[in-house]
Amino acid sequence: MLLLELKPVECFNEVTNAFYFVYPWAKDKPVAEDQVFKIQLEHSLLSLSRWEEKWKVPFLVKEPEKTMEQVIDYIRFMTVTKNVPDGVYSNFTQDQINKITDYIEDSHTATWFSERAGSRGPNGGKERIITAEIIYYWMIVNNIPWDPTERWHLNKLLTLIRVCSIENSPKKKQSKAEIANEYRQIKAARRAQKR
Repeated sequence: MLLLELKPVECFNEVTNAFYFVYPWAKDKPVAEDQVFKIQLEHSLLSLSRWEEKWKVPFLVKEPEKTMEQVIDYIRFMTVTKNVPDGVYSNFTQDQINKITDYIEDSHTATWFSERAGSRGPNGGKERIITAEIIYYWMIVNNIPWDPTERWHLNKLLTLIRVCSIENSPKKKQSKAEIANEYRQIKAARRAQKR
């Protein structure tokens, strides 16, 4: 989960000749200088599903690029904090958008995969468009319960699905040359023990 802390901005009242602090989305309501607005975000299958339901396009693709309206709307769907004023979303700084993007792209797991040279991947080298329904299908096939995993960080969930796929795939048969080489290594180890 990502926690953003939005600080109030300083303003000057020309009538009273005094400085005061407000949130950019609520300029008529002064707040204390140290009063931060906290918003929690979660990049999850649930937020992905809701966004795709609204926009009817896949989220996990690079092309076409998303509009700023679509990006802000996805952040709305990521929001876990209740009753966030709409103005909050239109007042994100570029630094805050970058933090959100970094959070979305982070793996959130220690698991990594080694790609073999010449491996074409599970799709035969073809780019596959992944939607929420595809991910839900993978969860069903791998008997992954929706609760609580659909609220996990999406990259962590995708890693779990990939681990399940690897662990459930049939083991590769060894060639005759590989078997012969393995036997030679075992015999050599036995001979070394006898000495």
